[in-house]
Amino acid sequence: MSSDPPLDASSLPTSAAAIGLVLILLVAAVGGVMAFEGVDEGNVKVIKNQGAVTGAVLEPGWHFITPVVQSTVSVPTRPQTYTMSQQSGEGEKSNRDDSVRVLTQDGLHVDVDVTVRYRVTPRDAPQFHEEYRDLPTAETRLIRPTVRSVLRTEGGNIDVTEIYTGEGQTRLKLAVEGALKNETGGSGIVIESVQIRNVRLPTEYAKSIEQKKVKQQKIEEAEYEIQVAEKNKQRQVIEAEAEAEQIRIKGEALRENPEVLDLRYIEALRENENTIYVPAQGGVTLTRDVGQSRTPARGGEVPVGNASGTGNASTS
Repeated sequence: MSSDPPLDASSLPTSAAAIGLVLILLVAAVGGVMAFEGVDEGNVKVIKNQGAVTGAVLEPGWHFITPVVQSTVSVPTRPQTYTMSQQSGEGEKSNRDDSVRVLTQDGLHVDVDVTVRYRVTPRDAPQFHEEYRDLPTAETRLIRPTVRSVLRTEGGNIDVTEIYTGEGQTRLKLAVEGALKNETGGSGIVIESVQIRNVRLPTEYAKSIEQKKVKQQKIEEAEYEIQVAEKNKQRQVIEAEAEAEQIRIKGEALRENPEVLDLRYIEALRENENTIYVPAQGGVTLTRDVGQSRTPARGGEVPVGNASGTGNASTS
């Protein structure tokens, strides 16, 4: 019958030391891995020491921290947008109408769509984390209630006719921006812009505005047509006056220069050999068509030609 060989007492310390060394190396390896902290682009990490924020910030890249004792929290620093809109699929409440309803000074309700653009500054990330922890909390506790409150307060001081215009929307925008910047001071949040995207009027009021626009357009078209007609009338008057003046000048020229008629006589002969001009006394020139065929007229008379007078006096 065989039996196990007796244990060598001298080998036990060696085995224990080997196991201990392996454990130490394993812990060191795990600790070494835990000591390296990576930070992605567009983020920073806030360092905590045993759960308390130290105020130190890790920029994008690789860093070394003390394992177990220190930990980190990631904070996004890229620009963020928060939208409250009626449009489906937009904003945090994309499954319902999330626009802000405002009661104007004259008692009408309008719905306002608004977008806030903001970001967290890297150096103030520790303050942001202590105040809000994360972006959704900041939006719920700060941005959303401030925007809704200011829009309703400021909108209550504006008539609906003004709130619909660019000037009224600028008033709302500036009021919201001012309130948000005041509320976020020292929290690490920077308000970059506020955009009033749309203002929807009550249906009946919107129809009345549209009807007024159509009427105004028709009035402008009618006024334009009147202006065109008036200009045409003025043009015709000017042309008639110019023509009358031209006739007057020609008449005076003929009276003062009767030899012009002789020139016309020569020009007429060149153009029509059957027509002659016969100068007469008193500035009258007779024309005769010598080529017209002779046909009997009523009463048995036979015309000897057509004669007409040109000038300022008649012949007898």
